[in-house]
Amino acid sequence: METKYAALRRSTEETAAVDSHAHNLVADGSAFPFLRCFSEADGADALAFVPHTLSFKRSLRDIAALYNCEASLEKVESFRRAEGLSSISSKCFQAANLSAILIDDGIEFDKMLDLEAHKEFAPTVGRILRIEKLAEKIINDESFSASSWTLDSFTEFFVTKLKSVADKIVGLKSIAAYRSGLEIDPNVSKTDAEDGLRKELSGQRPLRITNKNFIDYLFTSSLEIAVLHHLPMQIHTGFGDKDLDLRKCNPLHLRAVLEDERFSKCQIVLLHASYPFSKEASYLASVYSQVYLDFGLAIPKLSVQGMISSLKELLELAPMNKVMFSTDGYAFPETYYLGARRARDVVYRVLSAACEDGDLSIQEAIGAVEDIFRRNAMHLYKLNVANGSVSQITTIVDNSLSLSYVEKDVLFVRIVWNDASGQHRCRVIPAGRFYDIARKKGVGLTFASMGMSSFTDGPADGTNLTGVGEMRLVPDMSTLLRLPWSRDEEMVLADMQIRPGVAWEYCPRNALRKVTKVLLDEFNVTMMAGFENEFYLRKKLVSGEKELWVPYDNTPYCSTTAFDGASSILQEVYSSLKAAEIVVEQVRVILTFLLEF
Repeated sequence: METKYAALRRSTEETAAVDSHAHNLVADGSAFPFLRCFSEADGADALAFVPHTLSFKRSLRDIAALYNCEASLEKVESFRRAEGLSSISSKCFQAANLSAILIDDGIEFDKMLDLEAHKEFAPTVGRILRIEKLAEKIINDESFSASSWTLDSFTEFFVTKLKSVADKIVGLKSIAAYRSGLEIDPNVSKTDAEDGLRKELSGQRPLRITNKNFIDYLFTSSLEIAVLHHLPMQIHTGFGDKDLDLRKCNPLHLRAVLEDERFSKCQIVLLHASYPFSKEASYLASVYSQVYLDFGLAIPKLSVQGMISSLKELLELAPMNKVMFSTDGYAFPETYYLGARRARDVVYRVLSAACEDGDLSIQEAIGAVEDIFRRNAMHLYKLNVANGSVSQITTIVDNSLSLSYVEKDVLFVRIVWNDASGQHRCRVIPAGRFYDIARKKGVGLTFASMGMSSFTDGPADGTNLTGVGEMRLVPDMSTLLRLPWSRDEEMVLADMQIRPGVAWEYCPRNALRKVTKVLLDEFNVTMMAGFENEFYLRKKLVSGEKELWVPYDNTPYCSTTAFDGASSILQEVYSSLKAAEIVVEQVRVILTFLLEF
């Protein structure tokens, strides 16, 4: 079996992974106990039992093998002290082969390193902002007295702060599961939220937010910002330390949030495989387009069979392009290594078994490896990380996108606009230059480009648009998409701006925004668009020396026989549209092989 799946094994071991959920490391001499590397248990009494767990025994051997020392806790800790943080981090991160790390810095450890320090070990670092931590920091600020806060003043301060950092982070995170549970009411009243805030303020400082009404309000307010700024929201689900009530951590409790139309476009990431509710998480990802899954913590904290079972359950229903790897590494570099090492082994085992069962071909399984370890996170968090070693990176700390980008993964980015004649046009930029410059500054385009007709490369008479003067095509990064038919390219829609932040008067996207706003504000009408694309399908017929292109089929209207003949072609078309997240509602043959999507 190993020989049969050698290419799959190689793919799982060699793919440079994006670690989409982790936490800060701690410096040498931290009081945070090394035994916490192996368990969520806390306190001396509970930690005393950790060495008797399957996870501890296996993980200790994994670390000892990496350090080439005896597999005992004493020898490993002795090696760590002798080598120091920089040396062991280098070993762990090199072995983990991580091309990017997204860090939730909302958890506090003794002698915790800041985000900048992590670039020594993993140059690609993005920040995940924990919303409850931000709220607590605002309220606990010594410059404000408890009596000075109202719900409105807090909301204004909180929302302003979130907006100010929205372009410096890659996502938000909520630990509502730890505080009041996941049965969040997205319609909590301001009266109840205000009462919840007052109850919080009546307690001692520094306060730790626990009031359900206030947390629900905080969560909903944060989702509104996430939608506005196209930020994913990570949510703790399933198991953790004893601070949570596991009964309230089943992701099925999120139904009210997932059903709320306001948040239907907000990408929600269920963390930790939702263990032991992995099947429930898989179901949610299969029926809600906005739900994604992340299996960090379940891997590597469970037994081998537990990890395999949990990942299998996630993949029972969930689309593979919605399942992501993370280490949930924290405090110690070994946690990153263990998470990556075990994830690669478990993903291989699960996908090779799927091949044996006939669920996947080997090539499909290799594609799934790319999705799970890299592509899904890159797309969801709008990262730009080359497919290669950790030295080929995009740095996203403090909003500085410093590229040493190697064009192995994406060669070109098409910046697309529609002109007044309905033509789809594009400027093509090498990926390195796009992410380094054009992503933010756009590219220049002459005014005449908007006035060209569909039959000539010049402005139509009477447009008054000439080659003198230009606007900027500024990419809307929320529309960035990998081209299903050309995997080395991406495309992105662009706004036309006359100066930064100011739309050109002929920008079609801005015109559409104005019209939809008028319809909504004045008539309470929400505009929705659908497209009916028609095309002829023909085949080549050679008669003597003459080459003819004739209808693919001559059967009558909506003939099933006609569809049978072209089924393989139409399946390929449909798959490409689906990969581009374009919903196809009908396919039909309406004339002599005139097809309509």
